[in-house]
Amino acid sequence: MVKSFSKIGFGCYRINTGAEQHYDSLRKALLSGVNLIDTSSNYSMGGSESLVGNVLNELISENKIKREDITLVTKGGYIQGILLNELKKLKDEGKIFEDVVEESDRLWHCISPGFLEDQLRRQFERLNTPYIDYYLLHNPEYFLENAAGSSADKYKTFEIYYDRIKKAFRYLEKQCDEGRIKYYGVSSNTFPAYSDDPSFTSLEKIYEIANSISENNRFKMIQLPLNLFEAGAVRNKNQENKTKTVLEYADEKGLKVLINRPLNAITSKGLVRLAEFKTEAFEEKDFIKQIKLVKLLEEDMLGEKLTADELGEDDFKKLKNNLITGRQIEENWKFFGSIEHFNDLIRQLFAPRINMLLDFLQKKINDDGAKDFLNNYIQNVYLLLKLTGNYYKL
Repeated sequence: MVKSFSKIGFGCYRINTGAEQHYDSLRKALLSGVNLIDTSSNYSMGGSESLVGNVLNELISENKIKREDITLVTKGGYIQGILLNELKKLKDEGKIFEDVVEESDRLWHCISPGFLEDQLRRQFERLNTPYIDYYLLHNPEYFLENAAGSSADKYKTFEIYYDRIKKAFRYLEKQCDEGRIKYYGVSSNTFPAYSDDPSFTSLEKIYEIANSISENNRFKMIQLPLNLFEAGAVRNKNQENKTKTVLEYADEKGLKVLINRPLNAITSKGLVRLAEFKTEAFEEKDFIKQIKLVKLLEEDMLGEKLTADELGEDDFKKLKNNLITGRQIEENWKFFGSIEHFNDLIRQLFAPRINMLLDFLQKKINDDGAKDFLNNYIQNVYLLLKLTGNYYKL
């Protein structure tokens, strides 16, 4: 039987391991009655799942929560950052996964069974959990959006799209049989779209696919956007010959529905915030002081704490290429545009860099003094990013 969970969940889109505020927030939520966690493989390039795993295991070991009382949702499909670099290398070697969608130079996407298996292996390591409650295919419609710009036949495109979803569902059913996941589903921003939209994802069709695999299938959840601006889920009748909305159809079939973007909206004019957030005064003097501190720590790390002789030329070069946040912020802090754009840069640029340094810290550095120094540097980078964000919240 599918267990119930709290009506409000903890979304983990921009949280990252090593950020004390993120750690404290998740702990507080779980200790305050929230028992639904929504994360993904690409959130903070895996850092989100690592933080979730750390917090869950700490609270379980402290006997403050039970794993069976938590509903853990994660997703797979995105290829970005470090993972994208890995796959580009595999492509050059002729070892790439099948059915990869090359959306742009900075974003690929894939839901093939081989790729999902690779992702699940990494995700279980980060989450450090015996099972995942719900595993969702994350925005598979990238395939449709990519095809829409080509001369591909529309009907053939949809046929391929749903065939890829069917292959993924067959794989996820096997993972359910093995106990690695309890249930599965799809997170799609185009579930609420008009049925003639070239990127429309039909819940009706997906439900039929799950039933064609097994009458006792474990397809039990969908996720879609819904807010004051993006109201298609309650307005657009795009199921069963345009007689039902996606929410009505999901309710009829007993599917769980998660809402993303409840407090902001993506519109034709860009992102619109629907909730105020706490702001702090921007003190330029303190901000400049923090930039100088981070730059000094970067110089000390490369000049005194670690050397190429200790690490080896390749690892030292890798470290050097990632100890540049202070300089980058100093040169660009007035040109990030908006808080939304800056947050995107954190997710796409700064968070992967921090995760690389955390991984480097665990695997490459043995000296306790150097470990403490790099840890201190990472905390000061978090503070610098926070202060930079304060400038764009004015």
